Amino acid sequence: MIYNTILDAIGNTPLIKLNRMTDENSAQILVKFEGLNVGGSIKTRTAYNMILDAEKKGIINKDTIIVEPTSGNQGIGLALVGAVRGYKTIIIMPDSVSEERRKLVKHYGAEVKLIHDSGDIGECIKDCVNTAIKMAHENPNVFVPQQFENPANNEIQRNQTAKEILAQVEGPIHGFCSGIGTGGTISGIGETLKEANPEIT
Repeated sequence: MIYNTILDAIGNTPLIKLNRMTDENSAQILVKFEGLNVGGSIKTRTAYNMILDAEKKGIINKDTIIVEPTSGNQGIGLALVGAVRGYKTIIIMPDSVSEERRKLVKHYGAEVKLIHDSGDIGECIKDCVNTAIKMAHENPNVFVPQQFENPANNEIQRNQTAKEILAQVEGPIHGFCSGIGTGGTISGIGETLKEANPEIT
């Protein structure tokens, strides 16, 4: 199969059994390995869906500047998606974010704007968000996806990632856990898995 762009390769990540976590008579523990996803994390799914959703709604166009406050992988995902879709992208990050993460964002062609972290990451993230909102107020071409509030965030997990898991497992799933940042992954996947098996924990 030949993909038209790298974005077409998002998803369909492998489900891997952890053989040394439990003995043969215990439950299977399976990992959805999103580290093999385009951009290196599950956040590329979210980034792409938020941008596609904004395009479909006519919210963004060729003159749009994508601006997102983030300390995590969402910045990498949006930088990648912005590069492929042709949008100038600015990622606002705490200056405590690792140099490697900053470099990845820059390598995808996005601009990195750093906000000083004085030791309270929560306050710094608020400053990042306020900076993005201020930029949007000052420039009508600025679009802030706002991953914490954007319904396209958990939508992609509900309609894509969760369905991949169900197809790969081919049997009942009794438990599901996920790291939590925005809550989009655990709520989106959890909702679909709960529909398939109401007894899931």
